[in-house]
Amino acid sequence: MPPTMVFPLPGASVDLAQSDHQQVRIVNMNRRLSGDYQCEVSADAPLFHTDIRSAPLTVVDPPFRAPRLLVSRLSYARNDLLQANCSVDEAYPAPNITWTIDGHKIAETISWQSPEQDFKERGAFSQLEVSIVESLQYRGGQAGYAGHTGDGEHFAHRTESEPDKRGILRYTLSVPVSGQFALGCVATIYDVYARGSEQAHIREDSPRPASVTGEDSSGNIFSDECA
Repeated sequence: MPPTMVFPLPGASVDLAQSDHQQVRIVNMNRRLSGDYQCEVSADAPLFHTDIRSAPLTVVDPPFRAPRLLVSRLSYARNDLLQANCSVDEAYPAPNITWTIDGHKIAETISWQSPEQDFKERGAFSQLEVSIVESLQYRGGQAGYAGHTGDGEHFAHRTESEPDKRGILRYTLSVPVSGQFALGCVATIYDVYARGSEQAHIREDSPRPASVTGEDSSGNIFSDECA
């Protein structure tokens, strides 16, 4: 007696109402309580056999704001190169950044993690260059972009799966049938946090009509416009 004893630990509290002989509920945790957690079971006298199991636990401290996406421009001409930046506020551990087109994953930046548990908050940043080409081979029946990334068949192939020396990811996209697409980025920490940026809706430049002049068979000068 008592059947349950709680030992004080700075930064955490045990919720006895939600704890029993099979589980312990800990509340008000902070990231410095990340580490290996152990459960020990001991037999009675005289042998006191003991067995211990452990598992790692990371306390996530997420960023306050959604990722911020900046795109060089919101319109394109064929064979253009678009540049985009995605930045995420400091968090623990540092978030990973996933790039999407129309909600489908196309590239990912994995944030560096310190080999030692220093509990420091770190931000995340990723750069992407999208090459928009005239056409790639379309798959039959697919009303989208050509090729596939492994997650779907609606996208052009990615030319480089790893960042270049400047840390920039590259992706090649054939012109969508609709002429427009939505670019976005998502910050994730393990499977407990995911938040996306506002999507940038990018449209193809409208063709500008060109004026054509000439003479008809009777010698009259005419003017016409063609796209």
